[in-house]
Amino acid sequence: MKINFFILLLLSANCMYACSSVIETPVVNSKDTTSIIPVDPSYNIDIKDFKLRDPFVFVDTLGKCYYVHANSNDNQSLTVYKSKDLKKWKNLGKSFIASSEFWGKQDFWAPDMFEFNGKYYIAATFSATGIKRGCSILASYTPEGPYTPLINETVTPKGWVCLDATIFIDKGQPYLLYSREWLEVIDGEIYIQKLSQDFKTTVGEPMLLFRASSAPWVGDISAKGVTGKVTDSPFLYRVSDTELLMFWSSFTKSTGKYCIGVAHSSSGSITGPWVQETAPLNTDDGGHAMVFKTLEGQLKISYHSPNSAPNYVTICDLDIFNGKINIVK
Repeated sequence: MKINFFILLLLSANCMYACSSVIETPVVNSKDTTSIIPVDPSYNIDIKDFKLRDPFVFVDTLGKCYYVHANSNDNQSLTVYKSKDLKKWKNLGKSFIASSEFWGKQDFWAPDMFEFNGKYYIAATFSATGIKRGCSILASYTPEGPYTPLINETVTPKGWVCLDATIFIDKGQPYLLYSREWLEVIDGEIYIQKLSQDFKTTVGEPMLLFRASSAPWVGDISAKGVTGKVTDSPFLYRVSDTELLMFWSSFTKSTGKYCIGVAHSSSGSITGPWVQETAPLNTDDGGHAMVFKTLEGQLKISYHSPNSAPNYVTICDLDIFNGKINIVK
């Protein structure tokens, strides 16, 4: 009986020693949920060195990445850039190469990219000798292209000088928003028209939303013997069902710098009436802005600054609260 008890005591001691010798895996309770993206050396353009004008950031929720299309500076093509984190970018090559038959021979400005019903579109500005500057819409089945013109002519009014067209989708209805150039009308104008579901034509007459002089901070500029006020790069952003904002660009009367203006639709509708902020949004001589939410849901604003070369891509947080809009740097 004593021997059995001794053996039992010895086995218990060995078991306790063995159990105490097991190394447990530590439990890490981290609150940091930021995804870590592996370094890819092909993304070799740092955001601080990213030089281009009119940077429109397309958020690809399917591919979990971002695209920017840009003027290739050759009056023949557009170039596409890609990023996984908005910090490092890579050049993917040409997204659009104009054929010899394409009407546009110059400019290739301000390519804004959108997705609608599973297809990708770019609205961009072109011109040619003897043809007034206008905007065309290009299409592709992939975000990076290649893109081809939907029709070989402008989608903006052919008798007008227009630029900086962009697309706005409201309750399933696509709209074309664009500027009528100040060189033609002196006091620059912003218009909107319905688009057909295939984006090939506009529907109905152009609707004037406002003129540059409606913003008290806008000043005159002079070029080609003309003095007037600019309305560049209109972009609509819906905050809620009752709050609709338009971001656009012009030059200030106080400093002459290029900057971003904001107008509020008092009705929450595209028809307005539109009420202008009394001062521009920024002071860094930058403009041609658009607004987007990152893959993580953070509100951002993208624009180029300064307006004189070299132009850099500027992407900052944007704060909208109780009708107040602020760029957070």
